[in-house]
Amino acid sequence: MSRLVLVTGGAGFIGSHVCEALVARGTRVRVLDDFSTGNAANLARIWREIEVLEGSLESPGAVGRAVTGATEIVHLAARSSVAESIGARELYERVNVGGTCTLFAAATAAKVRRVVFAASSSAYGDHAAPHEEPLEPRPMSPYAATKVAGERMVRELAESGGVDAVSLRFFNVYGQRQDPNSAYAAVIARFTSRISAGQPVTIFGDGLQTRDFIDVRDTAQAVLAALDAGHPLGGAVVNIGTGRAVSIATLARLVGAVLGRPVAIEHQPARAGEVRDSVASTARAAELLGFRPGTRLEDGLALLCR
Repeated sequence: MSRLVLVTGGAGFIGSHVCEALVARGTRVRVLDDFSTGNAANLARIWREIEVLEGSLESPGAVGRAVTGATEIVHLAARSSVAESIGARELYERVNVGGTCTLFAAATAAKVRRVVFAASSSAYGDHAAPHEEPLEPRPMSPYAATKVAGERMVRELAESGGVDAVSLRFFNVYGQRQDPNSAYAAVIARFTSRISAGQPVTIFGDGLQTRDFIDVRDTAQAVLAALDAGHPLGGAVVNIGTGRAVSIATLARLVGAVLGRPVAIEHQPARAGEVRDSVASTARAAELLGFRPGTRLEDGLALLCR
């Protein structure tokens, strides 16, 4: 059977980079996306080289059509805002948990070789950093809880036999095509947009909270490494980060330095459901997947801001 990788959420920020990386090496790609947050423009460079199906994870028919003939699945589609999830718990459970269950059932029936699931570093909650995969999850938001539930389904899928699977806990992914105008835009996209325009940036809390920022191109390579692993991954959880903690206040200064612009900061109260410190232990990714990120934050910001 010729290789065909289904990428759910493939029109999104991370998904489009994964699709481009797959196409670049000659792999056939099918995208399933409902375009609620994804954008067809993200796939413009490869649109004629891939198959795109519009449909929702909540539709068993759409999921079944998407999975037919696929040899592997990269499952990125999800509602993904901590802040939004606090007031929309039912929506997040329906899409992130119910939709994942539908997809995994179809994957089992179709006997796909492997599923790579986009998990989240938010699973660690208020554990002290650095975060190692064996730590007991402490989700602090409905979004994080749905991602932990997805990891449990990944383990069950792998343990049931027939479909290998792995959960990749993405830390703070940044890079080109990240939308700075969405209500829940990631911090680097938001800072870059506002500092470029000479506007102040908002920092929630004191700005000393830390995050582990990983370039989206490195993230896509981690997904490919998980797809290509020649040994069973057995439902494992694997951090995808850099191992470097950067405070939000330091990040603002770095973005300003790259842009050559002064940075004005406005502080607002800390947001509910957000963790204080988040940084990955990267040993398991190196050992299990052979993955090591190759882009320093300063270099990634320079490319993003040029």
